[in-house]
Amino acid sequence: MKVRLEREKRVVDKMIGMYCFAIHNEPDLCKSCQELKDYTYKRLLNCPFAEDKPVCSKCKIHCYNKKQKEKIKEIMKYSGPKMFLKYPKDTVLYFYDKLKNKNHTVQ
Repeated sequence: MKVRLEREKRVVDKMIGMYCFAIHNEPDLCKSCQELKDYTYKRLLNCPFAEDKPVCSKCKIHCYNKKQKEKIKEIMKYSGPKMFLKYPKDTVLYFYDKLKNKNHTVQ
């Protein structure tokens, strides 16, 4: 897998892990968080944009089902603000990707 998609997987893995540890009090991912992580990885692997993908929040294609989309938004709302302190490199790279693909359009 390419560098960008690996980075996306790493970031979502960290965000889900932070959330599950804090909210579900689990040292390892609980079943529902593991299922969401697996679902997210599958969505990344099937992204039609591959390495040129925008960050999901800026994408014109909504490939998550409603339930999973709401759950990942909840996790990002919780974990996002904490990411910079715990994982500054990943956070900076995320914002770089967000700015780089600012004008991304779906054809």
